Amino acid sequence: MKPRGFLDNIFGISLLYDAVLFIIMVSLAGVVLLPALRSNIAVETSVEKHREHFVDETLQAYLASRADSFEYRFCGDIIDTVAGHIGIDNASNGLYQSITHWILAHEQLHKTYATLIAEDLGCQFQLPFTVLGMNRLNILTADYDRQLSNETNRFFSHVFQDKFEYNITAWWHPIKGISFGGAFYSGRHPPLKDSYVAQSCFIMPYSPIFTIGNHTVVFTKYWLKHQLFSNGTGFGETSIPSLANITLIFENYTNDQSPFDKRENATKAVRENLSTLVYGFLINGITNETNITVFPGIVNMTLTYGFEKIKHIIGQFFEDALNETFGDAIRNVDRVFSGLNESVTDPVSKTILEDLNTTVHTFCNGSFPSLDDAIGACEIMIKENVTMLLKGFLDSYIESFVESIFDVIDTIHDFAEMLVNWLFDRVSLNTAIVTLTIWAVRE
Repeated sequence: MKPRGFLDNIFGISLLYDAVLFIIMVSLAGVVLLPALRSNIAVETSVEKHREHFVDETLQAYLASRADSFEYRFCGDIIDTVAGHIGIDNASNGLYQSITHWILAHEQLHKTYATLIAEDLGCQFQLPFTVLGMNRLNILTADYDRQLSNETNRFFSHVFQDKFEYNITAWWHPIKGISFGGAFYSGRHPPLKDSYVAQSCFIMPYSPIFTIGNHTVVFTKYWLKHQLFSNGTGFGETSIPSLANITLIFENYTNDQSPFDKRENATKAVRENLSTLVYGFLINGITNETNITVFPGIVNMTLTYGFEKIKHIIGQFFEDALNETFGDAIRNVDRVFSGLNESVTDPVSKTILEDLNTTVHTFCNGSFPSLDDAIGACEIMIKENVTMLLKGFLDSYIESFVESIFDVIDTIHDFAEMLVNWLFDRVSLNTAIVTLTIWAVRE
């Protein structure tokens, strides 16, 4: 082949032209697409993603952060009211604030906000209904709420720097779906749109082992399973009448024995007995065939725990209550107030007792000859309200659960575990939920 000179070789020039043209076309494409890449949609999407991550990280930082020194005054609201009634200036940071803070302040050192919220929720005894705008039985720790809200506001104000508003809401409901337990709120009410939400769970400060009267409860699935079923496996032997009936119905159904050979009859009978068991587990308690309590019931346990504390405070003779229940702290404040106003004797102690009595009687909507009668009426009212609220949605869950059992009845290996798992799904005794909502107020 005859060699050609460089100037006569046109293939290199052609490739160069092609490369230059390709670069030019890519550049033109970039120019054409640049507005789309810099559009408001792309920018807004990036901002949205950033804020979603930001609210998640902020909530986790809040729950894990420690308040180096958190203080509140026991009965702080009541004492402020008493001071105002007897003519003491309770608004300024003077002698009154110094004395009450010195005597009644409780200090929590280096606790996380998650721990502080959990302790607040666990002592409120909020009820699932409101009387005269009030649904909280424990009136002694209202100052705890206010101080915790102030600390929370300081934390988020430092983080958000006036760029975001916030609302943080925490609640502990031992029975899922029923506003019975405790709640904490801080911040403004969130808008209906353009907000960002994060949610998390934290553990309540309760031991799974507690004693009510002479009954010790170990609130675990394993313990409950062996309380309900003697051998703890399969359908199991049981001394619980409703469970014994369910076992008999299943046996008749699988063996085609009348009247439970038809699925319609069998499912109806199982629903009735399961309803008795479930409402006993959640409210009044589960008893065996000799009427001995096997499990005291979630609502029953909570009310017993809360009302026993109130009875301990009010139920004693008045002087014993003053001297023993309130202790030296309240008695010292009484002495100071009595010294400032000699016409009043033991103003703080008397007001606390009166307010507690009034609170219980207000919830009971009447007057009663004794505190025990009032608390008994209050317990009945609460249980009736919880039962009515549960029926609004729990019956459909029971029906669905029964249908699912009959769909797989031939393959069920451990009905006891299946039932206990389902019961525990209805409660949240040791877990609380917190949500943080933020929205921009300044870009």
